[in-house]
Amino acid sequence: MATISGTSNLDVAGIVSQLMQIERRPMQAIESKLSGIQTQLSAWGKMQSALSTLQDAARKLGRNETWKAATATSSDESFVKATAGSGAITGSYSIEVLALASRQTLASGSYASTDTVVGGGTMSIQLGTLSTDGSTFTADAERAKVDITIADGATLAQVRDAINAADAGVTASLVADGTGQRLMLRSADTGAAQAFSVASANAGTDPASQLSALSFDPVTGSGMQRTQSASDASVKVNGLTVAAAGNRLDGVIENVTLELRRETTTPIDIGVTSDAKALRESLDGFVKAYNDLNKLIADQTRYDPATKSAGPLQGNQSAVRVQQRMREMLRTTVGDGSFNSLNAIGLELQRDGSLSVNESKMTKALASPDKLQNFFAAVGATPDEGGFSGRLSASIGALLDPEGTLPAVTDSLNSQRRSAEQQQERLEARLDAIQKRLMRQYTALDANLSRISGSFAGVEGLLNNMNQQQK
Repeated sequence: MATISGTSNLDVAGIVSQLMQIERRPMQAIESKLSGIQTQLSAWGKMQSALSTLQDAARKLGRNETWKAATATSSDESFVKATAGSGAITGSYSIEVLALASRQTLASGSYASTDTVVGGGTMSIQLGTLSTDGSTFTADAERAKVDITIADGATLAQVRDAINAADAGVTASLVADGTGQRLMLRSADTGAAQAFSVASANAGTDPASQLSALSFDPVTGSGMQRTQSASDASVKVNGLTVAAAGNRLDGVIENVTLELRRETTTPIDIGVTSDAKALRESLDGFVKAYNDLNKLIADQTRYDPATKSAGPLQGNQSAVRVQQRMREMLRTTVGDGSFNSLNAIGLELQRDGSLSVNESKMTKALASPDKLQNFFAAVGATPDEGGFSGRLSASIGALLDPEGTLPAVTDSLNSQRRSAEQQQERLEARLDAIQKRLMRQYTALDANLSRISGSFAGVEGLLNNMNQQQK
């Protein structure tokens, strides 16, 4: 209310603010609508993600490599360790390690310390193969000789560093043997083709050089001491002798890796079987993906009478149809064998729509992986004629397809959101105009009241003067 007592103290800002609160009520309704739309979009986004996860889990069960998972066991891993890859053929194998693959290793004479001066010159390293009888060394034509320049006055440690920097297929190290330091050269890889020769020549400018002592002839054995020869591994697999350059054998047994650790005195038994653990993990992954989706839909569509609160999709027919469609898919039968349904293999549908694992049935089913594969991964002319995985994946794909249920629902919600946002923009502009108009009107009213108040004050003063004169 305005107070007329000489000046106006009309609270223009306060009056306009109260009036605008009334004017903004339609805006609050739009904001509430936008919030509800966004909540629904979020719920549908979560459902789309859960459906995609379930589709991925179903597709995994439809791949042949999933059902070809195998595991290998060794009767003694201290001699031979076996690892099976996808597609390994089940069976048993007898392994005898006759010899391990080795690297050629050379040791120099003893030096007082790592700082002992060896001198300068040139070291030439050539990789190749030494014949079985040791009479011939054949240089590897595809690996050229590497010439290493050793600086004048180089120490034993500097010679080592120069060899390692040359990338000559040989590594160098210093070993203390109790009497001094020895330079040790070793081929980088194992196998008979990793033998090498070392030709070292003293530098002509350094007559005191002792570099020539670091030489080695594979045939005569002169020069540095050969402490180990380069050789291939020799293995008997079910009585068949096989040679390999390394101690890790890939492909000797199809899709099985053998890691040779020690020479054997008695055969080692290697067993390759279907990997029931890996298959169970894939099945458990499918169960979890479905149960996560089932719980999500239940939470989004639930109504709690106790709290009188509803999920964002409560009563939404599209969400209910997705739920019904998934539950119908779980009742799918494939063929007429003993494992022709999820229930038959131990994945039982519960009253709340979730899947539960019947361990007894599941154990029995895993003992026949070929029958399980036929249920999940059978190939048909169309998805509806194939295995369960293909059928479920196709059904989910139809929901997620650009023309499917989920895109249609989210497109509709996005359209509603854009319409509400446009209403919001128009109403915001209208409210801004109303606020400016009210500010002008009440500011003018405040000014008029101030003038009227001033006039009353003048009249009051005149009357007071007249009264004083009459007295």
